[in-house]
Amino acid sequence: METRLPVEVELAYEVMSCQAVRIAQEPGKQPHACSYFRKWGTYHSYDYTEDVPAPGPGIVHKTRYVGRAPLVPELLSGCRKAPLMALGINPNLPGWWPYHRGALNPLFDDYRQYAHYFRYRAHAKLELSRADYERFGGGDHDTPFSDFELEIPENGNGNREVEVSLARQKMYDGYQDLLEGLADAMGWPKEKLAVGEDLAYGNMVASPSAKWTTKPDPKDPALPPMTEDERAGIVSECMRERKYFLRQLFQSLPPVLLIFSQSTANAFNEEMRERFSVGKPEQRESVDELMKREVRLHYGDLPDGRVIDSRVIYSPHITGNPEEFAPARDRVIAQLVEVAKAGAITFNADTGHLARPAGACVFCPMLEIGPCDYVEELDPLSEAPTLTAGSPVTQLQQEKALQGELLAGVVESAPPVAQAWAATDDLDEPSPDEAA
Repeated sequence: METRLPVEVELAYEVMSCQAVRIAQEPGKQPHACSYFRKWGTYHSYDYTEDVPAPGPGIVHKTRYVGRAPLVPELLSGCRKAPLMALGINPNLPGWWPYHRGALNPLFDDYRQYAHYFRYRAHAKLELSRADYERFGGGDHDTPFSDFELEIPENGNGNREVEVSLARQKMYDGYQDLLEGLADAMGWPKEKLAVGEDLAYGNMVASPSAKWTTKPDPKDPALPPMTEDERAGIVSECMRERKYFLRQLFQSLPPVLLIFSQSTANAFNEEMRERFSVGKPEQRESVDELMKREVRLHYGDLPDGRVIDSRVIYSPHITGNPEEFAPARDRVIAQLVEVAKAGAITFNADTGHLARPAGACVFCPMLEIGPCDYVEELDPLSEAPTLTAGSPVTQLQQEKALQGELLAGVVESAPPVAQAWAATDDLDEPSPDEAA
């Protein structure tokens, strides 16, 4: 549905409710393909104690337990104009694994809180301490397919308040290590460089699972694989029709894209196959080969003559394939340094962060997350339009239109989903700290 909202704000409203709409309101005669994610069960969830915007940065605020629920789809995590974007197939699901059953997942009623969470999630997700999880009755009987709820008493306000802890994720710490490696190589101060501010991370499919696979896992027989038809339906809906990731990508316009894992590379390269301007990947070309050359993605050309593109840097999965990532780390940092020396990413001494890429953004102020920390350096794609009687076009609407023009043709030139996603099963062994 076309709205007058800027893309980054529009996506918050669309993505938050998407699974519920597809499952509850549009079941049709056959289950919707995205109902596959309900096969992963339900998980312990939380909300804030007040339905008002979160009072400041971070994701630890006064929290209440709200029982078990399916998981909501996810937005891009971090600043919408971060100059680096890391990409995966779909979000991970720590609570699937027995050693993370105390994980808590957001289940907000308020769109502003939902948007705030994904703006500030950064390095960590939330969990109960092991002691509290066990004190509230958690244990081996608590599985994604049980109806067990934690025995957390209500306080005087009727809230089951809990103390939450930050559970750092090794994958996100790996992103931080790359940022700091770049800063060291360039001689930049690194005290403020951070995941969520200078590097955002997102996925081509918005709904979480512990593994993206069409094959059963003999080591985990309860793990539900997709059928190939379900996979095709999910990608067709999320990536091709609703374009959640693509619309975010063409609003963010990061000058660096980091692609982790062979399966992610296979899907991304096929989806964007006609937009590579340098070093175009071959079909299912190995990450090892892709790391040996410069690969560039062409977002498009602006009316003022500016060419907007991105360096695409490939890597083995940081946590799913650590034996291959360790020797590849230096090559990833070397390519980041190449981008920096070419001037595509720069350090802004005034903010202590990397400079923002081209394009406007009103995500934080419009959704009442807080003021934009980078408003002084944002550079809209277009000049403010000349307003005429009967045509009240705003600069934000002009920005959205230009983003749409840049994105035009991407989906239409992609191969059939079954072909493009045929080699995307997650073959990496999940890490205990960062599954999927």
